[in-house]
Formats: sequence, C-alpha cells, structure tokens
Amino acid sequence: MRILAVDDDPTILDMLRDCLTGAAGFDLECAEDAEEALDLLDTSTMPFDCFLLDIMLPGIDGVSLCAQLRKRKDHQMTPIIMITASRTHDLMQRAFHAGATDFIFKPLNGIELGARINTAGMLNDSLRREQVAHHSLSELTDLMKIKRDESFDLGVAGVDDLNGFENRLLRLPVGCYAMNLIAIKLPQIRNIFDTLTPAEFCGQMGRVAQASVNALRNHRVIMGYAGNGTIVAAIIARTRIDPVAIQRQIEKELTNAWLSSNAGQGIGADVSVLAVSEQRLWSGLSACNAIQDFLRKDSEPDEVAFDEVANLFTVEI
Repeated sequence: MRILAVDDDPTILDMLRDCLTGAAGFDLECAEDAEEALDLLDTSTMPFDCFLLDIMLPGIDGVSLCAQLRKRKDHQMTPIIMITASRTHDLMQRAFHAGATDFIFKPLNGIELGARINTAGMLNDSLRREQVAHHSLSELTDLMKIKRDESFDLGVAGVDDLNGFENRLLRLPVGCYAMNLIAIKLPQIRNIFDTLTPAEFCGQMGRVAQASVNALRNHRVIMGYAGNGTIVAAIIARTRIDPVAIQRQIEKELTNAWLSSNAGQGIGADVSVLAVSEQRLWSGLSACNAIQDFLRKDSEPDEVAFDEVANLFTVEI
C-alpha cells in the first residue's frame, strides 16, 4: 500500500517510518511540506493509496493541500487522513469540506494508526472495485442489457450503487453511530423486470429511488441500489425509525409522482420497507457487513425439489 505522509515534525515522520514498514505491507514516502508533496505527486509514476496530512503545515496548510489533492483526477477519492493536535470542531469541518476522509490525533498511537490505515486500505480496494464494475444509467440504457440482480447508478442524487453506498459508510469517521438499517423493496421485481424494457426498468427504479429520497429528506441518510429491486439505506438517527411509516410515505410520494406522469403508472407501486436488523449501534464497517448478510440471504433462491416440480405437471387419471 503506497502512502504519502506530509508533516514538518521529524519526530512524527520517524514514528511513521517505524510503524508503516515494508514488512507490514506499506510503501511509505515522506514530505515535510505541501510543496514537496506536490512535487512527489508530479514525479511519481504510480498513484498513492492513502495520504497522511498534518493540518498545521508551513506555507500551504494541510486543509488546502487536501483540497488540491481532491482536484487531481487520480486522487479524487483516495483516502486522506488528517493528523492534528487540535480537536476544534470548525477545523475538522473545514477539513471534511475539503475532502478529508478521517482524523487521527496527536500524540499518535501505533495501534490506532494501523487500524485507520487498514480501514483506508479497505476503502481504497472498494473504490477500485467500483471503478472496474461501475455502470452509469446512460451506459446501461444505451447497451439495453441489464441483469435483474445487478447494482448500478440510477441517476438519482443521494442514491449510489452498492459500491458507492459501502464507500460512503466506510468513509464515516471511526466510531459507533446510532443507525437504522432498512431495505426498500419491490416484492414483484421478477414480474416487473420481465414486463418492462431495460430503459423502462431503469426509469421505474429511478422513480422509486426518488420517492425514497423524498420520503427520507428530513433524515441524515446514506442510500444505494443493490439490485433485485432493492434499495438499502442507513438512516443515522438516535430515534428508532418505523419502517411501516416510511413505506407509507414512499407510497404517497410514488402516487404523487404517477399522478403527474403516466410513465410506469400502476407498475411497481407495491413497495415494502424492512428493517435489516434491530441492532441500533453500528460502525461503518459493521453496517456494511450487516447489509451484505441481509442481501445474501435475501437473494438465496427458493429451493424446490425436482419431484415437487414434476408433480406440478402430473395429471391424475
């Protein structure tokens, strides 16, 4: 894992060199200021997998450097961990606004640092998978080929594909969050998929996604389309969310949308909202794992024995 650390404190750089060794799977490069770091980026033949930036750098500070890194095509989504001795809320807000992924506070703890780096590595691997597997709605429509169980970008602001959904959860600062994990499903997805053309199916799922965004607009929520007519959502809230109330609100939003547009009217109006788990506290990683377990179990086909299938076509004489 290639890491670029930028800090003007030689003691911090020495500690990073001791912790992030080649034997542990890290390829660490160090710079003492932003200008040196940018020079390394310009001369490097391979992109970095993670950045460790001290906020209080001489000249260009760490927040400004973070913003510059986000403007580079190769590093628009690379994990950036800020190193700071300050816990000022405004400073952290500025860094997150500039594109920071996470914080680690001085004095550095080797175990905590390793955990943050490993989380960043998981995020980077997920981002690479997303770049390989990503399909936009327009590409799918042009190709006119989609699979029912395929996750893709619905073209609705606030709803990612499954990889993007997981990435957003993994980019949450390390800690536990009060979350409600839910799944918004179209129970008749097989019939809907078989009835509509690919373009119509994409449009239909887009309308359901937009209705879900509208229904949850008063909540802090992370949403993604997981395929099989299922939208997963992580609602960050201390209070327990009632899935039935959300279902009714989504149905209301869909009814309003279909009253103003005949497209897809009467198809897929039957939505259901299910709680993925009754657990209330989650880390980003544990929430991802719970969603994956739910989707895996939900996608398991109903097993019907061969004799049972044969009996369907047996006529008694």
